[in-house]
Amino acid sequence: MPEPTTTTATITADPPQLRGQMGPIELALTVVAFAAPLASVVGVLPLVIQFGGVGAPLAFAAATLMLLLFSVGYTVMSRYLPNPGAFYAYISAGVGQTFGLAASFMAILGYLMIGLGITIFFGIVAVDLVANTLHGPALPWSVYSLLLVVIVGILGYLRIDLSAKVLSFVMVLEIGIVLIFDALVGRQGGPEGLSTASFHWGALDSSVVGVCVLFAVITFLGFEATAIFREESRDPRKTIPRATYLSVCFIGAFYVLTTWLLIIAYGDSKAQAAAAANPTGMFTSAMVTYAGHWGGDALSVLVVSSAFAAVLSCQNIIARYCHSLGVDEALPAFLGHVHPKHGSPYVASLFLSAVLAIGVLVFSGSDPNVTYAWMAGAGGFPLLFLMLLTSISVIVFFSKKRKDIRDVSVWQAFVAPVLATIGLAVAVYLAATNFVDLTGGNVKTAIILQIVIWAIFVSGVLLALFYKAKRPNIYARIGRQLLN
Repeated sequence: MPEPTTTTATITADPPQLRGQMGPIELALTVVAFAAPLASVVGVLPLVIQFGGVGAPLAFAAATLMLLLFSVGYTVMSRYLPNPGAFYAYISAGVGQTFGLAASFMAILGYLMIGLGITIFFGIVAVDLVANTLHGPALPWSVYSLLLVVIVGILGYLRIDLSAKVLSFVMVLEIGIVLIFDALVGRQGGPEGLSTASFHWGALDSSVVGVCVLFAVITFLGFEATAIFREESRDPRKTIPRATYLSVCFIGAFYVLTTWLLIIAYGDSKAQAAAAANPTGMFTSAMVTYAGHWGGDALSVLVVSSAFAAVLSCQNIIARYCHSLGVDEALPAFLGHVHPKHGSPYVASLFLSAVLAIGVLVFSGSDPNVTYAWMAGAGGFPLLFLMLLTSISVIVFFSKKRKDIRDVSVWQAFVAPVLATIGLAVAVYLAATNFVDLTGGNVKTAIILQIVIWAIFVSGVLLALFYKAKRPNIYARIGRQLLN
């Protein structure tokens, strides 16, 4: 008799997936950290007051309204695209994979420029904290920046839940110190009392509305990254929309309140002049006036932690964009590897740490104050442009899928996205026409940066067209898991 044949089945294990259990509050704090609220209060709010005067809070109110309109279509899209690609996935679904791949490249560039700029800023404020407040050794700023890259790299390697807890803790501290200032000014009043002139119709000069709203919108950047953490969120269908709306509403209310009370602290008639005379020291001086020197010392510490949180948030965002592109094989596949234990995009995160370290070393001999300013300003432009392109994609996507999707209202699919598109188009126009000011005032630097930004976008378009012609299997995966 023939011996029985034994058949051995080969079982192929599924590759590790991104994992996490972030709820709406943790996710909101994770992305709000990128906006660096305390650093924005210290560095950006005085600029809005300098341009807008007593009506500056209205600029933040207008920015909040516009970004809430953007969030309507953005969050509805997240229900139909089970993909953590955010801009990459949404633009691919709306206006096509060619622009989707180009958008992902531009997103990585924008976040990377901001991340490197804040990494350099961390070195600057760390030097000031150690040498002047703590009376320690005066080390080069690049030493502190490289140390930050190492710490952020370790956290990025580990499970996202740990980063979320660290970011939540730091965010509570930096928001808390600002709310203490708000409470003190609200209780004591200012030299001209608790004026409500900031909220009167016409308080914001119509000739400067555009520039003020532009600066205000830039302070919100980061909230749109909620969708990129889809696979690491608890019940993403509910968590992503809740975290997005929570982020926009909180940031908006926080900035409107603090801008108004910072004006109150100086008085309606003197606030604009104070902002013009000393924009970077305006908030710190007011904090010392109302809270004493401990308030100034606390700010010195918490501005450092704010920069740390922003870089950690930025690292997490960029790593997940690179992971999505690696999974789709639009970039080298190794970037899509996930740690089997931590469920993190550890290869993409380590790669990014290396890029940031190289960036710090390249600019170690330059003036860090100039470098971080133009990087942070330039990085905001591509992200604003991608928000505009995403808003257009929402309209196109739901127009094409209207017969297949019955539970999306006209408000969600058309009215809100159209209004958001109009507002974002104005913001992009203002960013382009004021790009020299956004990047520090050097025309040559501004021209070079614009060339780099659009060259990256065009390179994405050309690569997508190459895939379409020569490697259609890769082209088909761009912005994967789309609704058919």
